[in-house]
Amino acid sequence: MQLPADFTTQMQALLGNERAERLFDGLAEEPVTAVRVNAKYGTMKPVGNATRVPWCDRGWILDRRPNFTFDPLLHAGCYYVQEASSMFLHRVISTYVNRPVAMLDMCAAPGGKTTVAIDALPQGSLVVCNEPIKLRAQILAENIQKWGAAGVMVTNGYPEHFSASSLRFDVVLCDVPCSGEGMFRKDAEAVEGWSRLRVTQCAQLQREIVQTIWGQLRDGGIMVYSTCTFNTLENEENVKWIAEELGAEVLSVPVDEMWQILPSLLPCYDAPVYRFLPGYTQGEGLFMAVLKKHGDAPCVLDPVEGGNRKKEAGKPRRKKRGATSDDRQTESVRQWLKQADGFVLRTTDDEVMALPSLLADYYDLATRQGLRVLSAGVPVARIKGRDLIPHHALALSRELAPCVFPSAEVSYATAVDFLRCEAVALPEGTPKGFVLLTYRGVPLGFCKNIGSRANNLYPREWRIKSTHIPEETTIFQL
Repeated sequence: MQLPADFTTQMQALLGNERAERLFDGLAEEPVTAVRVNAKYGTMKPVGNATRVPWCDRGWILDRRPNFTFDPLLHAGCYYVQEASSMFLHRVISTYVNRPVAMLDMCAAPGGKTTVAIDALPQGSLVVCNEPIKLRAQILAENIQKWGAAGVMVTNGYPEHFSASSLRFDVVLCDVPCSGEGMFRKDAEAVEGWSRLRVTQCAQLQREIVQTIWGQLRDGGIMVYSTCTFNTLENEENVKWIAEELGAEVLSVPVDEMWQILPSLLPCYDAPVYRFLPGYTQGEGLFMAVLKKHGDAPCVLDPVEGGNRKKEAGKPRRKKRGATSDDRQTESVRQWLKQADGFVLRTTDDEVMALPSLLADYYDLATRQGLRVLSAGVPVARIKGRDLIPHHALALSRELAPCVFPSAEVSYATAVDFLRCEAVALPEGTPKGFVLLTYRGVPLGFCKNIGSRANNLYPREWRIKSTHIPEETTIFQL
């Protein structure tokens, strides 16, 4: 890797020659491969000589990089491939969030930190994860549905769309767009696109994002500010600006010296911040700081400030789009859920969603105020004419009622065929109708057995496109 000359000069000035050389050596090494296990499958363990990520108890650093594309367990949402540094968010949330909260992940795609938050937050919390760019937002929605948690909503909008709403949150994650220095050894385009001008432009954009969304954070709430870059302009100087100009206290997170996370590198600024550098820590480059907004946090979970709905009082509730004429048919999907009484159903033109009641409040307010919602709660069924077809997200959901659909355990080869949206052969004696396919006991998705064949219901936009026929490899023990 040929590093930009201005970058090496910048790092030598920031770190000193000895530290900088250690960083440059780290950037020349192969990236570390790490994964994080879904809380639903918390007992899973990688095969081989894997070691735990020290700041995240469900994270594992692998001794090699396997071919994840052809592992059905990845597509089933059993684990997420994520660099180890980003899992530090688990440490942050576990330290400061001890009651159910509403959290906003402002720049969430592809979903790694969102899924960290989902599993780290106390039970009863909800997460709104947003991505401004439409294509990336669709990838985010896919990864969230695979993770299978019910209390999550995926939106596609810009910070100003949120600031124009009355939605309020207890925790906001701003993993802001940055100059990408921390991704140099994984992304050649990040190296080619780096410049001092880009650093300056990113620093300004980051402030604009934070300032725009600051009003959506409740008084006393927590903002996690994060970048994947090394310089102080995008990091310490922005944290200092947030604290002084917007009004916040920078909080410390307990860490072990053995982890070699570097503190503040800005002269005369010793606020607790956390910098991960290749060559020092296991993972890619990351910077993270935790800020508590001045004021007292209200002990209320409500989509508007302090439970004050006066702003919404005069607005009529918008009629749900495309509701089916037979409400009893729609209500029938409740039997597909473990604890149906804990959910509110919402129907759009083409699907039925089951939302925890608190998330339903956020969903209703978001849609009334013009936010684009891609996914919410558990997408339970697709509407096709007068028929309700079980949604793929239901198959992967933690809320799927056991034994409500007949299941068929399939081989590795059949599982891969299914994930390619090809025809699948079901075991002899499989009942007709909707069937839940499983691989190693883990749900993969639905097919419809019509006797002479089985219709594959896997989402075509998610399919494995490679025609390679791999040998079965075991990446995880179940």
